[in-house]
Amino acid sequence: MPSISDSAPQTPPKKPVIVFNDVSKTFRIKHAHSFKQAFISKIKRKELSTDFHAVDGVSFKVPEGQSVALMGRNGSGKSTTLKLLSGVMDPDAGWIRTRGRIAGLLEVGAGFHPDLTGRENVYLNAAILGMSKEETDARFDDILEFSEIGDFIDTEVKRYSSGMYARLGFSVAVHTELDTLLVDEVLSVGDAEFRKKCEQRMLDLQAQGKTMFIVSHNANQVRKLCTRGIVLDRGRVIYDGPIDEAIVRLQSNPDSVETAYPVSGSIYDVYSADPERFGAPTGPEQAVEGPEPGVYQEFEFGVITSYVPRTRDEPLTIGLGRGHFLAMYMKHGGPSGPWGFIRSQPTGSLEDFEERIMEFSNGVARFTLDTGIHFHPHDGG
Repeated sequence: MPSISDSAPQTPPKKPVIVFNDVSKTFRIKHAHSFKQAFISKIKRKELSTDFHAVDGVSFKVPEGQSVALMGRNGSGKSTTLKLLSGVMDPDAGWIRTRGRIAGLLEVGAGFHPDLTGRENVYLNAAILGMSKEETDARFDDILEFSEIGDFIDTEVKRYSSGMYARLGFSVAVHTELDTLLVDEVLSVGDAEFRKKCEQRMLDLQAQGKTMFIVSHNANQVRKLCTRGIVLDRGRVIYDGPIDEAIVRLQSNPDSVETAYPVSGSIYDVYSADPERFGAPTGPEQAVEGPEPGVYQEFEFGVITSYVPRTRDEPLTIGLGRGHFLAMYMKHGGPSGPWGFIRSQPTGSLEDFEERIMEFSNGVARFTLDTGIHFHPHDGG
């Protein structure tokens, strides 16, 4: 009779597509920028340059199909690691092995020639990534549609904004035949709707079994896209494991203000649609008790509230950005004060001398240029 171990098929481990083995990269930082400075430093016996260890003995393996977030504060070695991985730089020590075709967007406009049009740069970038002209012809319409560049495709890219650069570069990268996708902070460029589209495209690639290596400061973004996190500090790996634990390790670093407090649930849905409108979270999610209980979270430039009105079965979650209403709302205690939770966005145009009106769970706030802001409770008090 065969044993259980003989009869049960064992799933072979996936082969690594990326291997870093004790990799180091050091840069020389010069402190004298002229002959006079160098001469004076020499007389005073000061160091003319110092070594900066951007990557210091980093080792890891990434199996096929895994999505990895590379995290750390500014200067921790994230971008250098990605450049080493992409082949833009060579390591000073250790070795790197990759398998399959790697496509990436390491910085806005990387690989673009400023004097060429967007159309010409699409073919140039695609060729650099290993695609033939026939392959690029077949995918050009999809690249153009995804990028939303429109008629600007035949304009020289030196006239593009940073957002247009990122749109076109990302679109080319994700429409190539790739095995591994590298992305370095470019999803922070562009409007909220395009960022959501990029995230969805990366989730589609993930479902196809593609490997992804992402550098981002946005904890909510990497939690959504990645299963594993590698945290760097001063060029060394200080954590490598599940993404939630990696975010906790990053949050424990006081320099990492971008991820100091988690944003989750329906508040995250509103926040992720336009994070620049609200800025970084300044505190954790807070609960408010009462006949219509709910939660809220404060941010650098606004607040988001979520509660279930008596007339609804699902939470009503709305954010309020900086402005006159926000200042007065928070002055009166925000969601915990007499105004209650946010029920609508402001309506009315002051430019047309209209009254600005905003509804809250406990009443209505009205704003005119003549009288300022006044709150009117539902009970008429």
